[in-house]
Amino acid sequence: MTRLLSDARVRLGACVLALAVVAGVGAVTNAKAPLTRAEGVEEPTRAVVNRTALSCPVPGAGVKMQNFVNAVSPALPDDTPTAEGDETPLAIRPLAATSNPVGSVLVRGKIASTAVTAKLDPLSVQGTGPLAAGTVATSTTTSTEGVNRGIASVPCQVPGSDFWFVGASAAPGRRDVLVLTNLDSVNAEVNVTLYGGSGKLDAPNARGIVVPARGTAEMFLGQVAPGQRDLALHVESTGGRVAPAVRDNVTNGKTPAGVDWLHVSAAPAEKVVVPALAPGGGVRILTLVNPTDLQATAALTVNGPNGPFKPAGLSTLQIPAGSVKVVRLDKALHGDPAAVTITSDQPITASTRMTDSTVTEFATMGATEPLRGPAYLVLPPHTQPVVLLATAPDQTAGVRFELRDAANKVIQTRTLDVIAGATNLITFKPQAKPTYLMVEQLRGDLHAGVTLTPPAKPAEDAVPQVAAWPLTTSLVFRAQLGAQPDLRAALK
Repeated sequence: MTRLLSDARVRLGACVLALAVVAGVGAVTNAKAPLTRAEGVEEPTRAVVNRTALSCPVPGAGVKMQNFVNAVSPALPDDTPTAEGDETPLAIRPLAATSNPVGSVLVRGKIASTAVTAKLDPLSVQGTGPLAAGTVATSTTTSTEGVNRGIASVPCQVPGSDFWFVGASAAPGRRDVLVLTNLDSVNAEVNVTLYGGSGKLDAPNARGIVVPARGTAEMFLGQVAPGQRDLALHVESTGGRVAPAVRDNVTNGKTPAGVDWLHVSAAPAEKVVVPALAPGGGVRILTLVNPTDLQATAALTVNGPNGPFKPAGLSTLQIPAGSVKVVRLDKALHGDPAAVTITSDQPITASTRMTDSTVTEFATMGATEPLRGPAYLVLPPHTQPVVLLATAPDQTAGVRFELRDAANKVIQTRTLDVIAGATNLITFKPQAKPTYLMVEQLRGDLHAGVTLTPPAKPAEDAVPQVAAWPLTTSLVFRAQLGAQPDLRAALK
């Protein structure tokens, strides 16, 4: 031992080891409090967002089409952290790297709009700096005739790697297309898993789809799942990021019956809420998917304006493993605004489909996550009132909203309670110019969306317009992941 300690290298190693042990003990005995966020905390965690990238899709070819994008970097609460530096404009532009901007977000709070055009160029909203925080955009197309007759309007999508769409179809009269957009400078690769009424589908052509850099790829559902009436899609990127959208054109024989986009549904869970079932006449269809290997038993609760109730004959549903199930809700709703809460013994997700009274136009709404902070939505110009539908599926919740015009002036605001189990309806007047809406959850679980439907007695030559827009917590206010471990637990 004496000879060992006389070796300089051994003595040096022993010193380093001793220092490491002391440092380790210090880390444990004087551990800092972990960076965690208590479950159910009402105050949202705020992140500094200094970059934005949004994908704004457009429908397929048609006649007399008018396409435009409205975007805004919204007014944020006074204490919201934003990136440092000058307010560099955010560019609205086609996907190609060499393309020129067709619009710009120049200042916080003021809505930027592209010129109305018949061109079918998908657009992006991209940029860095302080204006990136909270930026949202909406892509809207209207047409008075042809396969795109009506309105198709969808929030521009943040790219990611995992998405669910429920309520697609490859049945006669449906022409549904999955549109994949890649805003990055490298190719992306995507796998799509399809579920039908009889179970999970074998669709090899839906695997390994390459989406070119700054480009798009399309998958026609009629080719990969011919004849399948009811479909759900799980879109997963295996390399790179994509912004998917499902375009849905409908015809009754040779008569156009609407076009719109299927909104993304929340990931499967044992409890999901589909908000914003529009008031009025028409069809209301709920589509559910059970992607697991076990049969699911699901319980339905309708959250109406007067509180929750179980729809007669539909309160309990059996959904076979890997399958899609469809139920009609219009008779149970009686034209009232509502949401649907579904609880299940297996993870599921869902969406609803809403039509006008003539069943010639439609919109969809997917299951949403509860709001955990302010949500922002740009609303295109509309000649009919739109309605905000807010639902508190469990306990009474508090909500505050602000509707601002294109110049950032508040034109309507209110704070209210949403009674436990009920859906509240707030109406906004027609607007000739785009507006933007802020909806903030103050307490309790809250799900919300906005809908547009035709008047009860439209003019004889009027083109019906049905639209729906979900509300999701802004990225600025979403809880941050990767909390540090609590080293103090080792001392207990």
